[in-house]
Amino acid sequence: MNIRTTEELHDKIQYLGSQHPNLAVPFVLGTSVKGTPLMGIRITRNVRAPRDLLKPMVRLVANMHGNEPVGREIIVHLAYHLLSLYDKDENIKQIVDTTDISLVPTINPDGFERAKAGQCSGSGKQAGAYNENDVDLNKDFPTLEDWYRFQEDLDYNVYQGRQPETEAMIHWSATNPFVLSANMGDGAVLVTYPFDFEEAEKSIEENETEDKDLFVHLAQSYVDRHPTMNNNTKCFRRSDRGYDNGAWWYSRNVGGSRGGSLKDFSYLFTNNLEISLEMSCCKYPGRYFLIREWENNKFSLINFLQQVHQGIKGVVFGPDGNPAEGADIVVWNPDGSRRGKNVTSFSTGEYWKFVLPGKRVNTGESTYRIQAFYDDCEVTGRRYASLQHKLLVSERNPLAVQNMYMRHVGFCGVEQRRDNQDVLPEIQTLIQNQINTQADTRKQLSEVEQAESDFYYQDYGTDETLEDIIFQNDEDFS
Repeated sequence: MNIRTTEELHDKIQYLGSQHPNLAVPFVLGTSVKGTPLMGIRITRNVRAPRDLLKPMVRLVANMHGNEPVGREIIVHLAYHLLSLYDKDENIKQIVDTTDISLVPTINPDGFERAKAGQCSGSGKQAGAYNENDVDLNKDFPTLEDWYRFQEDLDYNVYQGRQPETEAMIHWSATNPFVLSANMGDGAVLVTYPFDFEEAEKSIEENETEDKDLFVHLAQSYVDRHPTMNNNTKCFRRSDRGYDNGAWWYSRNVGGSRGGSLKDFSYLFTNNLEISLEMSCCKYPGRYFLIREWENNKFSLINFLQQVHQGIKGVVFGPDGNPAEGADIVVWNPDGSRRGKNVTSFSTGEYWKFVLPGKRVNTGESTYRIQAFYDDCEVTGRRYASLQHKLLVSERNPLAVQNMYMRHVGFCGVEQRRDNQDVLPEIQTLIQNQINTQADTRKQLSEVEQAESDFYYQDYGTDETLEDIIFQNDEDFS
């Protein structure tokens, strides 16, 4: 393994695409300040056909700081690994068949041109960390303040004033339903998870998201399969447990938080759960260290791709029977608490909600509840909701599939409370319609998705159990 020039990197990506045309296709996100293409490779079975319904998307990117190039080579070698072992390793074949994987080795090719091999530290434009306009790309993404403003003004332009590399990443994130992502850097050996920004100026406390348990699980799973991250590395920039909250770690190690980071943006503005992988203590090590870092991270990366196949997914339909975009997907944990952050359905009606499987099914610890809501207050003034569904997500069956059908349940600004007996006929009609359309919906699923033995389809039961699945009161709509 060598650290290639950006041109050599592009040649390798195009070569892999030409050698595996049914599994890989190169793509370009945009261009850098100097006009260099931001090229990546997308890997999955039948990659040149439209994406299979409900096939989850995972994203890996690297080299946002141009003088941190280890991830560039790790990503390209991961692409080679997946493609070359597709017909030789059943585990790799299943990952590629059932996962839509996007790999981008460099977001900052201009900075990489200025970086010097053997330099283990350095920041700013001259060292190659920043882009051609002297901007730290991992501080250039929309922040919490931008998110608040966007909630109040949907015409607010979050692209304004961003670097072209950042704009390309924002657009890519907004137009694809990524479920899990990781970005790779160097200069430390650990995993960090959102948030990166501090809640208060000069704070040294953790700034956690509402999905801390999910991020800790992803980070711990990565560290567990890495031979040195869990307190075995000699790198002075590390964590004793191998992972930390971003705001906590940055405030203690680099003199402040990292507002405007990519993973914070992903969490605030999209459904995507993103972590950062710091791979090498030296930012730009010699080429002879690359094999070591690939071996250190190989199994962790493969496992990360597999993590996306747990939780709940499905398609949300509106009252007209068409897939519904922008529906809020609300999930309640096995203990009855409501998860803090909802996901929303994509333009195809698809949704993915990453949750952790329970160990046992007979104690209730694997039972989640899920429901779809949509408030069309500005156009029709109507509120829509699906039935509430109970699903098992267990270690034995970690993935549940649940399609949801919404109906009109009230009006915006009007408190609606309806007696169960009044809505039972409506629910019976909805269930019969769902049964009639279930066969058509399943036909849309890919052959690979249908073959997965861990799918769990909800059984609605008999008429006597209908009252147990009536939609919740208005407090569940907020």
